[in-house]
Amino acid sequence: MKIRKNDKTYLQDFKIDIHTDNDIYFQDLALFFDKERFLNLLPYLRKTYEVVNFFPLEDFERLLDGSEKGWFMEETKRKINLSKYTRSKEVEKEFPEFYDFIQSPGNFLPETLDAECSLICYEFKRPPYFIDTIKQAIFCGAVDDTLFKPTEARSVDFSLLGAWPALNQIAIFVSPTSTYEDVKEEFRKAKELMKADKGLSYYQNQSDITPNIKKYRKWYWERIKGKTYQAIADECPENEVVTYLNVLKAVKIYIKLLNH
Repeated sequence: MKIRKNDKTYLQDFKIDIHTDNDIYFQDLALFFDKERFLNLLPYLRKTYEVVNFFPLEDFERLLDGSEKGWFMEETKRKINLSKYTRSKEVEKEFPEFYDFIQSPGNFLPETLDAECSLICYEFKRPPYFIDTIKQAIFCGAVDDTLFKPTEARSVDFSLLGAWPALNQIAIFVSPTSTYEDVKEEFRKAKELMKADKGLSYYQNQSDITPNIKKYRKWYWERIKGKTYQAIADECPENEVVTYLNVLKAVKIYIKLLNH
């Protein structure tokens, strides 16, 4: 069989299967994973990370968390071949610490993989939420949307940005494809995360707003000044029916809120 000039049939061997019912996600994934330059990177990536046989997508997370015995051992070290990336000089200029890291010959294999997938995102001008799907493409030959999160509520460790002291905060990440409905759904998840994650216990679950909070605070401080409950009630406008019991109850409510 005569091979035509610029024949690209060989790319079929590297085609990535895409599993998602979301048409927007499908388009984003297809327009990246069908790029010829990315497909030509795959043989190098699979050789670097010792991919002999593909793993099923459902085993992907178990694979990367180290529970797959005999694979991905932390003492294994790799170095990224920067010659395969056209924007490596930009990385050196814009992100010198990251560049020094990926140049180091002593990085453990999981760290190298994370760094290289980040580099691929930079190379192809894709956001970080592509990182896990790039790993899927390398190790599974297929991708799905289980870890593809263009819109996502997440706990973020801002200490990594140099802020100190820093407690994790909840953030909702959005993308150009995020819809209002997507953000509303992630907002609901963010609320659930604040309740369920013990590491975020400093987020007080004050879901119900006290209608008269300003008045209760005023009465609380009047009481701190030494005024009696009756005196505070007497100072209220004539058009308000306020008894000392109303003030007493309000101050107790405010103290309870303070102690929450």
